[in-house]
Amino acid sequence: MAATQLLLFNEDIPRHNDNNIDISILKHLPSLTEQALMEIRPLAPLSMVSDMPGSYYKTLRKPDKKMLCGLIENVLGWHIDLADRKSIYKDLKKARQKAKVTFVDNAKGSTYLPLLMDYFDFNEEVKVDKLKSVCFYDDMWSRCFRRSDTHKHIGGCRNIDYSIIAEKHRVFDEIENSDSKEKDKEKDDWFKSHIGQFPFYYSTPTTREFLNLDGIFKIKMSVDKQLLEMLTASLQNHNIGYLGSSEGWVDIKIEKI
Repeated sequence: MAATQLLLFNEDIPRHNDNNIDISILKHLPSLTEQALMEIRPLAPLSMVSDMPGSYYKTLRKPDKKMLCGLIENVLGWHIDLADRKSIYKDLKKARQKAKVTFVDNAKGSTYLPLLMDYFDFNEEVKVDKLKSVCFYDDMWSRCFRRSDTHKHIGGCRNIDYSIIAEKHRVFDEIENSDSKEKDKEKDDWFKSHIGQFPFYYSTPTTREFLNLDGIFKIKMSVDKQLLEMLTASLQNHNIGYLGSSEGWVDIKIEKI
């Protein structure tokens, strides 16, 4: 069982253990009793993509709730992989159903599974304050792909193991010059038998929109008391996080109002 799950259901594990992630807040139902103001100052261009995009990654103009949840979890150090998040999600759903509380699935739109969406909410639309300049631009960004079931993975790889280069050209030439009606299958079979000699992923360039904003996002929110305390404590030691992507560094402040 993952350490993150243990901290959720085992009272004997100490809080704030450096070797674990404390998600014990999830044991109690959210109660949005506190009012707070969060200020986010971009330190780098932002690309806040809310939905699963196609060939173009278009940024939001302002962060949405799911984007902000990712920032909050990042500040708290909740760097939890997808497999553990799915496991926690299942336990959380059971706990909510047992308490006869509606469980909202917030996974739609991306592979990110937010865990703290129910512990805060916006009181009003996100505002931009002290705006000096703003511009949008497109840049190239690399996405990682893996196609372990087809030889087409080879076409995306820049490098392969030098020991099979000659063999790969010979075998594929023989297949192409043969009368076989299953050429793709034969190529797939050869690729699968040598898959360890190819890069695990290949990258492809993708156009991504960025927002370069000299100003401050201001967000008034209702928030769970424990979450507000956790955020306040974390930001006293480290008030830098990322918004939208790992390149979108921001300075964060939060205060009770």
